[in-house]
Amino acid sequence: EIAKAYRRAALTYNPECNPSSDNPGELARRFKLVSQAYTVLSNPKTRAVYDAYAESGVRHGGTFDPKGAVAVDDIDPAEVFRRFFGVDNPFQIIGDVSGLHSNQHHFYSEAAAAQAADPPKVIPVTVTVTLEDVFSGTVKSVDFTTGASTGKAAVQIPRGVVDGSTLTVMHPSGSKLLVSVSVSPHDRFVRHGNDLSVVVPITLVEALTGTTVQVQLIDGRTIDVLLDEIVHPDFSLSLAGEGLPDVDSGRRGDLIVKCCTKFPKYLTAEQRQELRRIFD
Repeated sequence: EIAKAYRRAALTYNPECNPSSDNPGELARRFKLVSQAYTVLSNPKTRAVYDAYAESGVRHGGTFDPKGAVAVDDIDPAEVFRRFFGVDNPFQIIGDVSGLHSNQHHFYSEAAAAQAADPPKVIPVTVTVTLEDVFSGTVKSVDFTTGASTGKAAVQIPRGVVDGSTLTVMHPSGSKLLVSVSVSPHDRFVRHGNDLSVVVPITLVEALTGTTVQVQLIDGRTIDVLLDEIVHPDFSLSLAGEGLPDVDSGRRGDLIVKCCTKFPKYLTAEQRQELRRIFD
């Protein structure tokens, strides 16, 4: 079936088979996509990787071992065509391809060809990600069930994705996965759009006299932040560009630093008297 689909799609999109096309650039782009798809899906090893992890898995080596990665973008469609048909000139195979234009086939990229006539089965799934995943972007593997069959799919999580977002993933089985993204609460950071806030503990003496606190950022770095003013209960300061990236523009929000003042549990009579003297 893969070979049959490639034959039809290759003859449909090979620019040399369509010299009168109004858009040869688009034909060349699709010809390359179907050649990439055939190269991946006709090899049992790379097909297994694709079935488990989708296109991202093929590009990164399955479980993201670079040694197993396939240089998909370096695949030469003309060479794939020559190996498949045994000729360099497509006109040695067929003289008129006008009847093939309705035989478009979907491989692993929606852009490779038009959708099949039958609408895909829509399957809702949920993927849970951390705030660190939101910051850096990642690929998650999700399980899904359709009828009596189960499958796996790799979901590309974009940087800055918003909790509750829905991502669409087309699976080779023909299923359309609607992936709902759930962002787990973080133990230190609270998200406010693209901004983050963090609370740093300080003592009462530090709140009144100033101090330098260490703040760990979402990317793992730790920086020193100077507090050189009295830290009142509503105090906060912003570190520009240390928040999360915007899912569209990539521009990062800010990190808002707040303080939690720890009060002493007990003061002696002398300490209380001294404090009254200082503040009077």
